Amino acid sequence: MSELKEIFDRINGSKKEKRDIHATYKDALAQSKPYQDVVDELRTLKAKKQQLETAIRQDFMQEMEKIERLALAIKGDVEMLSDMALTKMMKGETVEITDDFDVAYQPVFKVSFKKAG
Repeated sequence: MSELKEIFDRINGSKKEKRDIHATYKDALAQSKPYQDVVDELRTLKAKKQQLETAIRQDFMQEMEKIERLALAIKGDVEMLSDMALTKMMKGETVEITDDFDVAYQPVFKVSFKKAG
């Protein structure tokens, strides 16, 4: 168990060092006048792009609604697929899916930790 703690502490130390370096980098960017000029120009162009996309999106309202419905259906099916695969693995069954091109897929599981409480 102590190896887990050592690795966990090393990860946290590396993350802190990464954050510190990133903060220094962001400060340098904030002090750069040419960079700030480009950022301002980019904001203007992004706003113009957004206006154009919104205007065109109005012509495709039905398609956009269909995309939203499909996205929700996909999300639900992916969740169901994960639940079914996990259930089969817990029963000791082999889990593998083959697509239309005879490519085999196996489930991949990930363990992550989050703060308790």
